[in-house]
Amino acid sequence: MAMDKDLIRKRFSKASATYNREASAQKDIAGEMCALLEHIASRKDFSEVLEIGCGTGVYTGMIKSRFNPDKLYINDICPEMEDIAKQVASDAVFISGDAETTDFPERLTLITSCSSIQWFSDLKAFFEKCRNSLTDNGILAFSTFGERNLHEIKSLTGIGLSYYSARELEKMLEGCGFEIMLLKQNYISLRFPSPLDIIRHLKNTGATGIMKSRWTKTSLDEFCMKYEQTYGKGDGAVPLTYHPIFIICKKNE
Repeated sequence: MAMDKDLIRKRFSKASATYNREASAQKDIAGEMCALLEHIASRKDFSEVLEIGCGTGVYTGMIKSRFNPDKLYINDICPEMEDIAKQVASDAVFISGDAETTDFPERLTLITSCSSIQWFSDLKAFFEKCRNSLTDNGILAFSTFGERNLHEIKSLTGIGLSYYSARELEKMLEGCGFEIMLLKQNYISLRFPSPLDIIRHLKNTGATGIMKSRWTKTSLDEFCMKYEQTYGKGDGAVPLTYHPIFIICKKNE
């Protein structure tokens, strides 16, 4: 799926000041990704690490404090994220640019990412690129999102990303020369006072990166009414679903 990377960059740049306050699901996902990595950390060398899509540094800080790599490279499509992310990892080397086209360092022992690669246009090419940058038995560890992610929004607006299933990701990685070490998925349901609060939440986390049209009063009122009717349970709150998928795999020799 072709992505408007300029629009995505602008939306995340605009949300940089509000992201850490709003991104509760993404923070939980980053914490779980780190916990899963810790299970294999004692058996693996995480000395040369690249994080893709570091954003405001939520996951960056966890990597730095838990694994303390000798060399930490952090990448983001938004150049202004460098100063923000370096507040939690001052010695990290920032690589600005689209991770699908930007050159990676070589002989990395770990490439990792949280809640970023769902925005990529060609995942297979990205996985092959990662494999070429890893040492033998190097680790690729990431979280992305599955088909039920933000399904409430897509069902009512017809707008949403096309997500791969866990099985599709597994097959793609195996085809790119990786061995799956861990695959896990779950669901996170957030509750909001109103559908309007959900829209604000998505805007404040930058997750409106493919929504090009603006809301009108009529379209907004209609969306809120349908959301309440379809997903409200009369308890004064409406849900929003996140569907994270976690994968840890190693490069085959």
